[in-house]
Amino acid sequence: MFKKVIVTLLVLVTLIPALAFAGGQGDKGAKAKVTFYWALYDGLTEDYRANVQNSFNKAYEKEGITVDIVPTPWDNMHDKLATAVAGGTPPELSVVGTRWILEYMSVDAVEPVDKYVSKATLDNILPGTKEAVINGKLMGLPIAAGARILAINTDITSKVPATVEEMREEAIKVTKPGVYGLLMPGKKNTELTDFAYYLYAAGGDFYEKKADGSFGKSAVNSPAGVKALQFMVDIATKDKIVQEGYLAQTRMESHPIFYAGKGAYVLMGAWCDSAMKQAGSTFKVKYAQIPPFAGSKSTPLVITDSVAIFSKAKYKAEAGKFLDFFYKDEYKAKFDELVGFPPVTASAAKLPQFNNPLYQALNEAAANAKGWPLIDGFAEHSDIIWDACQKAFLGQMTAKDALDEAAAKINKSMGL
Repeated sequence: MFKKVIVTLLVLVTLIPALAFAGGQGDKGAKAKVTFYWALYDGLTEDYRANVQNSFNKAYEKEGITVDIVPTPWDNMHDKLATAVAGGTPPELSVVGTRWILEYMSVDAVEPVDKYVSKATLDNILPGTKEAVINGKLMGLPIAAGARILAINTDITSKVPATVEEMREEAIKVTKPGVYGLLMPGKKNTELTDFAYYLYAAGGDFYEKKADGSFGKSAVNSPAGVKALQFMVDIATKDKIVQEGYLAQTRMESHPIFYAGKGAYVLMGAWCDSAMKQAGSTFKVKYAQIPPFAGSKSTPLVITDSVAIFSKAKYKAEAGKFLDFFYKDEYKAKFDELVGFPPVTASAAKLPQFNNPLYQALNEAAANAKGWPLIDGFAEHSDIIWDACQKAFLGQMTAKDALDEAAAKINKSMGL
């Protein structure tokens, strides 16, 4: 969508006379002003934003560098940024949904962040949160990253499974009328999280990887992909340990069953604690890692937002200095605490405010996590994979045949 917006705006801009001060140009001798489009996450305060801005400006006053942190509602960020990029007046920095980066790369609007950010900052970022690595280049720093974990209702079971097979075995034992061993959505929607959980747990991936790091053919019908889907089919149709009506429930529609104390295991994210409080949950929960299939290693899914550096902005080197400043524990750890996300830096992950069972599980997950593949067309491919899952759930096709069909459709859409 953003690519279309950008291209449309670029056409319109050609009809407008060139702007005298486009692209961050200013009067000679003026201070270097870094503009940062700052997404308004829930929990962030104006006092915090102002403190970051004022502290940086004071620290870099002698160097003549200032930052202007522009608060921007998420609902407005897409259009605001697309308009600025198309008009030739992008900010130096902006928070973006990590997948947007592909759209901006298609019009050469962003640059690798490691050209401007220090090695010390980059080395402190937890590897599992670096979702914006595209064709071997880090195109954005993670600002908000949420790895997925396993939540366990200890009123039903205290077992922390070491493998997917152990989780299934225990879920079978505890399932009884009104209690489900393992929750799973089955309704087609925009998210493909549960298939990704089990695909990654089996050591699989969505696409083959070429030697240069780029994506090749679909790999959803690999042995790992078939194992993942067959597991989902078996627990739903053979073991019958998932909730009734799962085919009519999305991920977020199935989770309230867990909050009500009727599910033993559920794979979810950092919001579990707050959602349980809002739902008035009375049971205790234990957090653990999403287990791998036997013979594989735990590889949780992580979803991130990033900070991108824009090519046509004037003060990119100064933007790098700001990011080095902001990613210090004094500022970035406070950001993480306010918005409720686990830290993206190794140093912040060791701080006492993140030393509780939830954050401990999230931090451990982040160190081994893997994000969505950053590739054009993934939304369409997800839709195709969802169709395959539902055909297998309904017994219309075997897991292998359904995924073979899906892979063929995906490859055709990619021209392969």
